[in-house]
This record gives sequence, C-alpha cells and structure tokens, in this order.
Amino acid sequence: MESSFRISTGHLGGWFCCAPVRAVQVTNVNGRWPFVGREDEFASVRDVLTDETGRGVLLVGTSGIGKTTLAQQVIQGLAGTMDHIYLRGSASHSTVPYGALNVLLAELDEDTARNPLLVLTALQRRFDSTAASRPTVMHLDSVEDVDELSATVIAHLARVGAVRLLVTCENLLRAPGEFLDLWKDRVLERFDLHPLGFEATADLLGAALGNPVSRSAAQQQWSVSGGNPRYLQLATRADVESGHLFRRDGVWVSLDAPRPESGRSVADWSTAKLAELSPEDRAVVEVLAVSGPLPVSLLLEVAASTSLDTLQSAGMVTLEREDAPSVRLTYEVFADVVRAQLLSLRGRQALETIGARLDHPLLPAHGRVALTGWTLAQGGDLAPEDLVTAARLANDRWSSGAAEQFLAALPAEQESAAVAIERSRHLWIDGRHREALASIDPLLQAVDTGSVPLHSWAEAKLLAARLSEVDRTRAGRTQELLDDVAARLEHEPDDAVVADLRGRVDFLRVEALVFEGEYGRAAGLADTLLGTGADDSRWYLKIRSLLSLAQVSLGSAEQAVSLIRNVTTRFAASPYSRIDRDLADANLFQVLMLAGHWSPALDHARLHGGNNDAPLFNGSPSEFAEGVLLSYLGRSEEALAKLLPAISQFRIRDRHGLLPLAEAAAAYASMLENATDAAEDHLRAAQLTGPLRSWHLRECVQYFSLLTEAWLSAPDAPATEFLEHAQALSGRGQHGLALYFLAQAVQLGRHEAAQTLADVAAASDGPFAELCRGVAAGVLAKDAGMLREVARRALDAGNHTLASDVASLGIEYLSEASDPMIRVHAEQILRRTSTPARRHVRRKLLSERERAIARMVARGVPNKEIALQEHISPRTVEGHVHQIMTKLGLSSRKQLSLVFGQQQ
Repeated sequence: MESSFRISTGHLGGWFCCAPVRAVQVTNVNGRWPFVGREDEFASVRDVLTDETGRGVLLVGTSGIGKTTLAQQVIQGLAGTMDHIYLRGSASHSTVPYGALNVLLAELDEDTARNPLLVLTALQRRFDSTAASRPTVMHLDSVEDVDELSATVIAHLARVGAVRLLVTCENLLRAPGEFLDLWKDRVLERFDLHPLGFEATADLLGAALGNPVSRSAAQQQWSVSGGNPRYLQLATRADVESGHLFRRDGVWVSLDAPRPESGRSVADWSTAKLAELSPEDRAVVEVLAVSGPLPVSLLLEVAASTSLDTLQSAGMVTLEREDAPSVRLTYEVFADVVRAQLLSLRGRQALETIGARLDHPLLPAHGRVALTGWTLAQGGDLAPEDLVTAARLANDRWSSGAAEQFLAALPAEQESAAVAIERSRHLWIDGRHREALASIDPLLQAVDTGSVPLHSWAEAKLLAARLSEVDRTRAGRTQELLDDVAARLEHEPDDAVVADLRGRVDFLRVEALVFEGEYGRAAGLADTLLGTGADDSRWYLKIRSLLSLAQVSLGSAEQAVSLIRNVTTRFAASPYSRIDRDLADANLFQVLMLAGHWSPALDHARLHGGNNDAPLFNGSPSEFAEGVLLSYLGRSEEALAKLLPAISQFRIRDRHGLLPLAEAAAAYASMLENATDAAEDHLRAAQLTGPLRSWHLRECVQYFSLLTEAWLSAPDAPATEFLEHAQALSGRGQHGLALYFLAQAVQLGRHEAAQTLADVAAASDGPFAELCRGVAAGVLAKDAGMLREVARRALDAGNHTLASDVASLGIEYLSEASDPMIRVHAEQILRRTSTPARRHVRRKLLSERERAIARMVARGVPNKEIALQEHISPRTVEGHVHQIMTKLGLSSRKQLSLVFGQQQ
C-alpha cells in the first residue's frame, strides 16, 4: 500500500524519526500557493485539537477545496507541542488488512500483527507512553480508501484518547463506517469546507501573484474557478501563460475579451474528472457547459433526476433557488474544458433537443445566446430572425462579442432595420460611439421615408438620441429626436408596444436632463410624468431612480434615499433585466454618497463588487466607486489600494468612461500620501477627452482636481474656485451639490463663507447637511467645543478629511477658558486621521526651537540632555515635545522619530 507518515524527531520511543511537515510559501503562479482565505477554519480546527477534551476533527469537502492544505497548516502550527503522524488511504490497497497502518506495524512480530487485539494493545501502549508529554495528532488523508481493519484500530485509538485524529475526506458516506460513527458519537467534530468567497479569492490571488489584482481580473478568476483553490491555481496559471492575465503598472489585469482555451494542466485535471462520469451524467455536464445555467424543469426534459442528484452530491453542479430553481456547473473552468472537447453522442443529442426550441418560454436569455452560438459553431442552420434575436439578447446583456458573431453570420441580403439597430448597439456597448452613429445614420434616413415598421423606426430614433448625448458634434439633437418619436406615438393606437415606447421616451427625456446636470428640470419633469398615473413599468421605475439622483443633488437627501431604496427593492423582485437592476444599484451608491451615508455606500459597493450577475458595475467599476469615495473621505491609503488596480484595468478598456475621474481621485489620494510626482501624473491624466461624460462626472473631476491643486501649491485660488462654483450651484437650486464645494471652501480657509454654508445646509437635509450646519455654527461662534463635537461625528461617519480639518480649526479657537479635554480629544482625532501630507504640513508649522528639539528626539537624545543644550528645564522640553506631536498628529516619540527623520 502507498502509505506515508511524518512525525517529529525523537518521539514515540524512537519508533519514527522523520522531519516535520513544512508548508513552503512560494508566491509564484507555478509554485506552491500561500495559505490565504481559511484563517477562520484554521483557528477552529486548531482550537478543537488543542482542547484537552478534543478527540479530533473531520474535514469534509470536494476535491481541490483545500482540505489537505488546511490540515498541513494546522499541524505545522502545532509542531512545537504535538507529534504528528501522516497516513493516507490508497485505492490499490484498500482491501489489504492493516494496509493503512503497515508502517506503524513494521516493528511488531508476526504473531502480534496477526492478532487484532494484540495490535490494538501494542499501539495504544506506544501512544499512551508519549501522551503525557506530547499528544500525537494522526492526520488521515483519503479516508474513503482506508481498509476496515485499519479503520477499526484508528477509531479505537481516537475513542480512548491515545491519538487525536485529523481526518480529511470528500464523501463521508464512502468512508469506513467507523469514521461516520466517530462523528455521530461526537468524538470527531465535523467541518465542511466550502468554496472561497470573492474577497478571500482576491486576497489569495494577490498573495500568490505577488502584486495587486484588479477586481475585474479577480472576479473573472473567482467565477471560472467557483472558489475552488485548486481550480483557481490551474485557471490562473493557464491565463498567465496565455497572456490573458498580465501585469500592467504593477497590477495584474485581464484582457477585456473572452478567455482563451484552458491550459494543459486544467484540461488534464478536468478530463480525468469527466472520465469518471456515467454517459448519462456526462451528458448533463456537457449540456450545462454549453448552455450555462438552466431551469431544472427544462433540464429534466433531456436528463434524469438521478443524474442531477449524483452530480450535485459530487459537487459538480450547484442548485440555485431564485424565481425558478436552476442548475449550473459549479466550476466554469471545467465548462471551458468540456466545450473544447468533442462532445459525447448523448450530450450532442441533448443539446440539439434543447437547441431546437430556442423560443421555449423557460429557456433563459443567456441560454438562448449560448445555444445559438453553439449551433452556429456546429454548422447548423439558423433562421435569420433567430440570429437577430440572439444578437439583441447578447446586446441586452452587454455581451457585444457574441452579438458581433451573430450579426456577421447573417447573409448580406438579410440586412434590415433590426440588423442595423443591433449592429449600432453592439458598437455603442463596445465604446465605439462614432462608429455606432455612422452605422445608424443610413437607417435614420430610411426611417424618415416611412419604409420601416413603427418599432424599428422608434428604436433607430431612440438609439440615435442616446448616442447624440455623448457626441460633441451633435449636442442638442437628443431632445429633437425624442420629440419626433413622441409626436408619432401620439397618433398610434394604444397597445403594449406603443405603451412601452412611450415609457422609454419619457425615461430618456429625464435621463438627458440628468446627463446635462439640469436636476431641477429633471425633477420637475419626473414628478409630472409620475403624477399622471401609477405606472410601475420598468421605464417608470427607472424614472424614479433618476428622480432620486435629482432630489439628492437639490438637497432632499432623505427623500432621495427612501425613493432609491424602494426602487432597488422593487427591481430585485421584478422580472426586468439584470442591467436595469444594476443601474438602479449604481444610482443607490451615488445617492448614499451624496447624502452623507458614506459607510452604507462603501458596504453597498463592496457587496456588489464580486457579483457575477452584475453586467455593468461589477469588478473594477465597483472597485473604482469605493476608491473615489475613500479618496473624498481622506482615507488615502485605502483609496489608492482600490483606485490603482481599477486604473490599470480601465487603461485596458474604459467602457463606461470612468478613467478621468479615477485619475483625478487618485491624484488627490496620492497627494495626501505625500507622493507629489504621482499626484501630478494622475492629474495630467485626468483629461475629459473623447465622448462627452455626464455633468456629474465632470463636476467630480473638477472637485478632485481643485483639491489636488490646493495641496500642490497654495490653497487660496482653489478655495476661491470652490466658493464661486458653490454659489453658482446654489443659484441653480442644487443645494446638495453646493454643500460639497462650500464646505471645502471653508475647510481651505474661506471662513467668511460660513454663513453661506449655514444657509445652504438649512435648505438641505441628510447626514452631510447636518455636519455642514455644525461646521458653520462652530466657525461663526468660534466655539472650539462645538467644532470638536462635529469633528467627532465626522470621524464616526468615516470622513477623515472633514474630521481632521474641523479638529484643527477647533484647536485654533481654543482659549484659556476652554475645557482642556477639548484639545485632548481634538488631538486624538488628528492622530487617527493623519496622512503623510498632513503630517508634513504640520511639521512646517514648527518653530525653530521645536525643529531643533524634534531633530534631537529623532536621534534619541534624552530630555535632560536636550534641556542642557537648549538652556530650559526638562519639564519644558516635555511640553515642547507634546506640542510638536500635536502639530504633527502623532501619538508617540517613536512615531515622531520616524516621521521627522523621513522629512529631514
């Protein structure tokens, strides 16, 4: 039997002398990966094994999930206090008596080895002799293949406490019954290992690759691996070798393109798994590999329920319970291999059966797209209308590559209005706006002649209206095109198609106003449209979503938050497209951010960051959103950890036009980290060239650019720009946005604007408006205690910039009559919100004597010696040191030494 063991040197009476297990940590995609993502499980298993009453642990999980790695890490951590034996079952020796224990029994005489009772007695006596000083942990791997006699002996040793077991297995029902009994009798505590979540997967990738990984790249690797560490390593290795995953600017990013075929190691691993399946089970796997997730009821038309049960038990498929129960392959990387191979006859027949029913009501959109693509690749005949429908569904899911494939398969003579529309949509989704307009222009000329059906005519006009919003040469045409459609629809009879088109026109009117920053007009139009009836169609839900953005910008923050939360809840429970829900979620983030609900906004972005079903704002766009908010909050180190990977990914492709804002936010965060050169580089890159961006995005770029310039040079000019811009916004009624610029003007020293800040804050509501009212009141009254309280509330809300600025201002307003604790609390806030740039600025405020004392402290000179050199008392020296640390926002002499030493 293939049995192996390891035990610490010099124990168990000299029976076994081998080196202990060492888990080598190699951060290389081709080497052994670090142990990351199982810290909680590690602690739990260790606690059981070190407990005096603990008898052992049972680790259960699918192949590749990390059972053995976790066990090795635990044993390595216990090496100083426990001995270790490693035994492994083997299928080839599973029927050999004592096959798993042959190494342990090597020194027993033949008579003893033939008698089970004597074997038990001998082993128990050996382990008992060492248990008093160092307990023994027996790691039993592949327990399913352990022979019955070995299982009986091992179970007995565990029950009597001679050893502590650490058992790893995939399927406990296939293991000898003794181990099931040990679990049922609570001798072994069971831990089921599940796939890694997104955050744990991202952490593991970063640690293994040795550099940050963009969220888009991490999300893709998590998706294809299903969170299985072994599949993750295989898929990552293949993607690095193919160039699909590569380093840019020190960040691992992925190509914005379909993944290439899996590498040899993935193929070999997956092929072996596939070969173990019965023909019926394999056919199910092949269908799901091609089609993607399918409803259970539809899949059962070509598969037996027993196959689904078998595959689910083996962890190869996962049942998802949403609107209707559906089944998917657990590991997408496995699907890649299956698709690349020649499918079995049974699998092809099942696919042809489902593929022949593309209009089946249970077939989801992604399934129809996938099956159309497979049929096309097999050389099957597809009707032109099926190809156009598949292209539309692909565009609806923002899968422009698939849409392009279907449109290219259409014969030239099949060109139609529907084809032109989908081709233009594909180019638009691909970020090629000029080409999209050029593609739709000939159709616009044709539709004006009345030569196309109403729906296609309206689709062409509305698509052109959307494209005109972002084209600098066609500014102003959007409303004109919308007017054309609205005028014609007035004369059309009411039906479902016309009602949907009218709702879409209404939505696009509001959207165009929001795009241009006309929030007052947008809110008025939305109120009018929504007041005409209680229409809950997708378009009117989307209008409500836009209305929330207008409301928060105008200062009605709490009303906006309530409205957008209602919209996202209703979208989540509706049959409408995932993109609609995704857009509403993005609006929820913006509303929470502008209202001042900063922590919930961060939580929301993180929650959706690894969402596989979010076609627009998962991956790096959500990472970007986090980074922008963290940068605004002054949490610069956290912000750059999000922004820099997102920027590297956006430089590959920036579908949403977010790169300029990411660069501007990174410029400010870099400045706070005192990285002046990096800040200047990011600021130069924050150029609003190419397609027009929304007014809101342009405002954000200006905001961060001004903040960066205030730090790069003097704050006077940027502070004046902040104030003037805030006054312009307030004049347009946009009090919610004006608050951000006004507050920053006051923070930069324009204290005479405090009354204006108070007035605008009074016209607004929400957490940020409340903080602004407190700042204004404290400045107007020059009340240090009031400002200290506002700084504390700002810190609790996560806004380090506001907390630091207000705390500093409060210290300036201290008087002899002030409560001494105000300074103490303000200094604590300054320490908690300190950044390298803020410490550097405060250092400039030191007097010559303070600088001299700081230099001596940095060199480790004692207070008494400093006092002699400066001709002052040691108590005065201590006072100077305290004042220096206050100005620098530090809490210890060690920090003072480090910071001052770096700045000399």
